Amino acid sequence: MPCNMSVNPGLLAAILVPAILLLAGGAFAVAMNSYCDKLFAKIYRRPRPLPQVDRSPKSIDQSTIFGRGRNWFYTYRNEWLNVSMHSFDGTALSAYFRPSSDRSCRNMVILIHGYNEQPSQMAAYAKLLMKKVQCNCLILHMRSHGMSGGKYFTYGLRESVDLEPWFEFTRKRLGDNCRIYICARGIGATAALLAAQQPGFCPNVCGIIADSPASSLTGVLRSAAAEEYHMRPDFFLYRIRKLTSKRFGFDINMCDCALNAGKIKVPVLIFEGGDDHITVPSEVRGIYDNLRSAKRMIVVDGAGHLESYERAQALYEKEVQKFIESCVVRLVKIGRL
Repeated sequence: MPCNMSVNPGLLAAILVPAILLLAGGAFAVAMNSYCDKLFAKIYRRPRPLPQVDRSPKSIDQSTIFGRGRNWFYTYRNEWLNVSMHSFDGTALSAYFRPSSDRSCRNMVILIHGYNEQPSQMAAYAKLLMKKVQCNCLILHMRSHGMSGGKYFTYGLRESVDLEPWFEFTRKRLGDNCRIYICARGIGATAALLAAQQPGFCPNVCGIIADSPASSLTGVLRSAAAEEYHMRPDFFLYRIRKLTSKRFGFDINMCDCALNAGKIKVPVLIFEGGDDHITVPSEVRGIYDNLRSAKRMIVVDGAGHLESYERAQALYEKEVQKFIESCVVRLVKIGRL
């Protein structure tokens, strides 16, 4: 006898729809996790491989002040010594050191480049500061950049602690009464400001020049996502935050130099481009507004990210000179000079 069975369409839909939704949700979660893993690696992994030899480039574009600075650096490369230290976690750190022609000089300028930049891109700033003050110069290779070791870059958090060995290097080289000025740009400036917020920050530091500092890592990620991917990043930031905490042991919200800027005790000079879409002026203004030390902020109209010096050279150099002079006056007042 034939079996005549009929399937209730409503029952079938009730079974299939949740199953399809569950499978689709699982596939989306797997794809999302894979995407976030790749994004995590792109965010933190060393941007360039460690070079085997620190050699001069074959050609340098000298159409900008930074290109001309790099050309000056490599022209007089023999005046810069390669020096190395180790950070708190054993990471090998490198730097270029140029001793002052005056052996009695107790001033050190420490220069810190930005993310995915060559240390020699700080040569323009070194050249400028050498005109304004008799000084020794130290251009750092940030971790996972240049000749420094490190597989991952942490946008100022570990890099801020990496400054300690260089402060110690300076004290050993110039004496305990040395005077340190920091000039940094981009994430290098963020690292300097994060370091200055910490208890026990090196008392030899007399002032910080911060060009286009990022106020926070989340702010940088949001700006980069909007600029490069044309998307809102909020949906993946939660996953990136969890991965960062799991693999590195810190919360990305700790990379926020605006939040605790009031703890900085040394004078700070900030430069910012009016058309900067990476470290946007409103967020950099948050750093400035929270500062309680002597401070000044210069916004260069029409300048993009890290373009302030290029777009307004005379103003930039004038403000740097005024800042150094004000730091010297402060040192005299507090009896350190």
